[in-house]
Amino acid sequence: MWNALERTSAPGSEVITTAEAKAQCRIDHDDDDTLIDRLIKVSREKIEGPDGIGLCFVSQGWRMTLDCFPAQIRIPMGPVLSIDSITYVDEGGDTQTLNSSLYQWRKDRFGAYIAPAYDETWPITRRVYSAVQVNFTAGFPGTDDSPVSLANVPETLRHAMLLLIGHYYENREAVLAGEMPAMPFGFENIVNQYLVGRVA
Repeated sequence: MWNALERTSAPGSEVITTAEAKAQCRIDHDDDDTLIDRLIKVSREKIEGPDGIGLCFVSQGWRMTLDCFPAQIRIPMGPVLSIDSITYVDEGGDTQTLNSSLYQWRKDRFGAYIAPAYDETWPITRRVYSAVQVNFTAGFPGTDDSPVSLANVPETLRHAMLLLIGHYYENREAVLAGEMPAMPFGFENIVNQYLVGRVA
């Protein structure tokens, strides 16, 4: 059972440009560009990651911690691009890095599974919290020319981000007229199609 997922490196860019967000909000001036850029980031963080739908749009580093090695490790988010390292606390209390030849991994639709390699077993860990850490990179794959390939990010998810950006731009306070503004029409329907890793 995984205990926590934390981001270890931020995305280098966004999948929605300032111009796209301004067009969605029907803005024809530059006065709110700083606000718009912040709303792009907020909207992405609302949708992606373990607290959202379990997806990452742009390549970024994550760490999953576990108290011990299960029979098979499941990473409940993705798309997983690489398993960068697996470290563990051995019986003597020292942190060791597991050689990549000792394990195998495969992707599912958006997450990943890790198991011992053929004829191998997981090492014994000390009985301490967070004894095992899995570092991995997740995000939709880019191209040789760009770390972000918009063609690989589903257009429906980009549209959901634009809906959310427009919603936040029009509703800048948490409460409007004593009531929480409803999410834009279609937003929940879109993101629920991609709900993969959230535990609720």
